[in-house]
Amino acid sequence: MTKQNVKKSKINRREFVAMAAVAGAATTLAGCSAKSQAKTGMSVGQHRAKRVGISEAAYKKAWKRAAALVSKMTLAEKVTEAATVAPIKRLGLPSYSFGSGECLHGVVWAPATAFPLPLAMACSWDPALALKVYTAVSDEARGYHSVHRDNGGLSYFSPQTLNLHRDPRWGRCEEAPGEDPCLAGTWGASVIRGMQGPDTRYLKTTSCIKHFICNNTDDDRFSVSAAVNPRSFWEYYTRAYDACVVEADAFAVMGSYNAVNGIPCCANHFLLTTLLRGHWGFRGYVVSDCDAILDIFNPHHYVPTAHQAAAVAMHAGCDLNCGDTYKNHLAKAVADKLVSEADITQSIMRWLTVRFLVGEFDPPEEVPYSKISLDVVNSPAHQALAIDAARESIVLLKNNDNFLPLDRSSVKKIAVIGPTAGFHLGGYSGSPSIRISPLDGITTAFGVNTHQHVWPAELQTLSPGVQTQASNGGHMNIGYISDGSWVEYKPQDFTGKNHIAIRVASPGAGAVIHVHIDSLDGTQIAALTVPHTGGWETWKTISAAISGVTGKHKVFFRFRGAAPLCNVEWFQLQPVPAPQPDQPVVFYQPGCTVDGPKDEKMFTAAVDAAKNADVVIMVCGVNQSVDMEGHDRKDIKLPGVQHELIQACFQANPKTVLVLNSNNTVAVNWEQANLPAIVAAIFGGQAEGTAIADVLFGNYNPGGKTCCTWYKSVDQLPPFHNYDIMKGRTYMYFAGKPLYPFGYGLSYTSFQISDLHVDSRTLSATHPVQVSCRVKNTGSRAGAEVVQFYVTVPKSPVKRPIKELVGFQRVELKPGESRKVTFTLPYTARALWYWHESQKKFVVQPGSLKLMIGNSSANIALSRAVTLRACTDATLGGPRTLDTMAVPVEVS
Repeated sequence: MTKQNVKKSKINRREFVAMAAVAGAATTLAGCSAKSQAKTGMSVGQHRAKRVGISEAAYKKAWKRAAALVSKMTLAEKVTEAATVAPIKRLGLPSYSFGSGECLHGVVWAPATAFPLPLAMACSWDPALALKVYTAVSDEARGYHSVHRDNGGLSYFSPQTLNLHRDPRWGRCEEAPGEDPCLAGTWGASVIRGMQGPDTRYLKTTSCIKHFICNNTDDDRFSVSAAVNPRSFWEYYTRAYDACVVEADAFAVMGSYNAVNGIPCCANHFLLTTLLRGHWGFRGYVVSDCDAILDIFNPHHYVPTAHQAAAVAMHAGCDLNCGDTYKNHLAKAVADKLVSEADITQSIMRWLTVRFLVGEFDPPEEVPYSKISLDVVNSPAHQALAIDAARESIVLLKNNDNFLPLDRSSVKKIAVIGPTAGFHLGGYSGSPSIRISPLDGITTAFGVNTHQHVWPAELQTLSPGVQTQASNGGHMNIGYISDGSWVEYKPQDFTGKNHIAIRVASPGAGAVIHVHIDSLDGTQIAALTVPHTGGWETWKTISAAISGVTGKHKVFFRFRGAAPLCNVEWFQLQPVPAPQPDQPVVFYQPGCTVDGPKDEKMFTAAVDAAKNADVVIMVCGVNQSVDMEGHDRKDIKLPGVQHELIQACFQANPKTVLVLNSNNTVAVNWEQANLPAIVAAIFGGQAEGTAIADVLFGNYNPGGKTCCTWYKSVDQLPPFHNYDIMKGRTYMYFAGKPLYPFGYGLSYTSFQISDLHVDSRTLSATHPVQVSCRVKNTGSRAGAEVVQFYVTVPKSPVKRPIKELVGFQRVELKPGESRKVTFTLPYTARALWYWHESQKKFVVQPGSLKLMIGNSSANIALSRAVTLRACTDATLGGPRTLDTMAVPVEVS
């Protein structure tokens, strides 16, 4: 429905629904036949046989129980229930939260295990890791639910963001599992299975895939309309969602803020009903992004009133509203007869069915997941898994002359320099009780302490509400402190210390920091009053004398006082001894902030530290001060003066390794040309520091591969708002030379891929092709190689990908060990088909098909051509599926 279609605010339901249908058919994802429309009741798509998880019998049982309960509701109760998910006491129906929290890479509770960001973990190319990690995350969600049943449900707004890394300038790239639909779909399906569990009768949690769809710019996400052509829509943007719904049976989808080709996604009947439910057979509920339904009215101006926005969203298939638009305006939409009782009943049925499936109304002994207790949270097993995940996520980008791993026996002085050496988690993170920064991991691995300060990286536990956040000094500080808050640091050596200094900032005066050792109620060794410093990021160092303490002790700060209290950046036990000539030492200097101007004093101190070190470890990157939800990057270089700092430190000491501890990819062209070694460590969760140190010092052999293209500059990118994937986006269509290609990563050992075997010269509907090869570890260390399988169509009447991933396998091998790797390529593989715009269906181009095996998209070791036969009855292209579905051909 365009603005021109809606001229008046007084309109009856029949007119309203008719206008919405006409507008949808004419303006957006048009041309659906009656056969492909979803039913108003239970919906089972064409691909049910592929699914795992909740059985059809269990789903029907839950649906019938929901129907019985809804049949007892009055219309007024239904309106209230649809708008607020409020309790109905007379029916014994409690309230429920469909936004129980976030779990992008760990449950956002405190404490909880924090795993690497999705953009990091996808670099493992290990779906089995995804399954293990998100099984642990859902365990912790259930563990918290066992003691907080009244504080919410088991429905989470994440973990899986399926808006892919099509452009590194997007502010939320850290949330996506890379740029490739095959990798992302495979990864995402494993995430969903981990979150929802393997039981066929009950859901462990509901896992929400988001943001549906084409939500890849953030500065303008509330008002922008993504102009998407049919081929990009079907061949790229839908594919990961398809996999997560069709194969993994995701039970929640979040509609996005943006519009697609003029129609807001939460008002788009084709997206939420015809495609999602009718074709894919989605069985769960759709929830809007927060206040996205109000955005249909303003700023999209798709309808002239808020109650019409509520009505068009419900008709489209948006069952739940994160926000207050349904709460404030749905009743009027009902009164104006824009929404019927049947419309509301349908939405209530969908999410009430899910409540039955999570076992909310059943005895605990019948629900297998109710046995999970709180002690699973941050358990030793989960801590070990966090380390494994962080290690697998690291990518070795450069290693000239085997500069890495570092030899601890020959290195006595290390300078750790850079603004991201402190602890970073990334977006939608909880507060883990273990936080190991790169700085902390390096010093621990080196067996020494820094001769500087105790940073938030060395925190062990924080009281609920206290958080770490990026400070304006390029470090992390402790914030959100209130009366009674406390924090625990790892043990510190008090031998020879007589003062404690604390770096604080506060807009007020009167907060007191009580310093205890050994336990929160242990001996108090100091009490420091915080002065008014001038603001939350205006720092001042305060100090107090201490006495009678020796040896190592845990350190606790307890905060007292009336708000506002303070932020804390670091503390230091004084005096700080000068290092002995033969004693290993680590010097830390940030050198600069992440994106701020040059501070000569800070910069010079870092360069001096580089001069005096045996080895320099630069830790640089971008964090949420540069790109995040609601804020896109304009450039992909390291911001601020980080490039200048790296060059100055390298000139002072050529033995310099760069660790890109970052939430996104960055262009490091000079560094690639000049530095001996570069390591990519996208924020790796609570154990990132341990993993980085293990790689640097050789305790772990890196085996990660890039999950997206690393470009040399924005000059290699199309305009940011261009959604045409064929305009040089991703490895599939980018013909230039990137800084690092998709699927790339080095190792401390070497591998050989050989012995390609293809079982047939033809691929047809009745005969898939089986492809095998052998991978061998030809080096002297155990390691992992990722064997990657690509295809390309050499001759096509339309533009096709340069190559496209169709399979991959991560293989762990001992020195000298070899293993056979086998792939099966069926004729239904999406990469074989393209969307025919005039026929409005997927078609296959008969003829030559090139099969390629390698260890990156740019390093193909083996290839073979086969003949692809004509296929007319494929699931993708047959008359029972997408033959009449299309996105608009004409887009701006």
